[in-house]
Amino acid sequence: SSAFPTPDCPNMWAITPEERVKHDQKFDTLSPSMGYISGDQARKFFLQSGLPAPVLAEIWTLADMNMDGKMDRLEFSIAMKLIKLKLHGTALPSALPIIMKQPPVPAHSLSSSTSVMSSPNYGTVVWLLLCL
Repeated sequence: SSAFPTPDCPNMWAITPEERVKHDQKFDTLSPSMGYISGDQARKFFLQSGLPAPVLAEIWTLADMNMDGKMDRLEFSIAMKLIKLKLHGTALPSALPIIMKQPPVPAHSLSSSTSVMSSPNYGTVVWLLLCL
């Protein structure tokens, strides 16, 4: 078996707490208003990745879960993760993986079959991770 996750493995889509902290820091530098950044703010920032505009449009469509034309912290974090994966040669999913819609998964729990994570921000979350 390969050491690298396969595209159908949900773990590769998981956003780690470390990634989420970095994404939140970037989000804050974009001067969010009422907890959101505009499509224009996001577009200018995402274009710095060097990915072509049509690819970024596809990422936006996946990450803007409620299709309101703006991004909250979670949607921004999802977009950042998708951009990172795309830059590493991963094909974009046709639909957003469920694991990306959930709170960050600590890296140590990715290696165990189940774990319980308690956080004041998210309450208690029980993770069932496949693909071990």
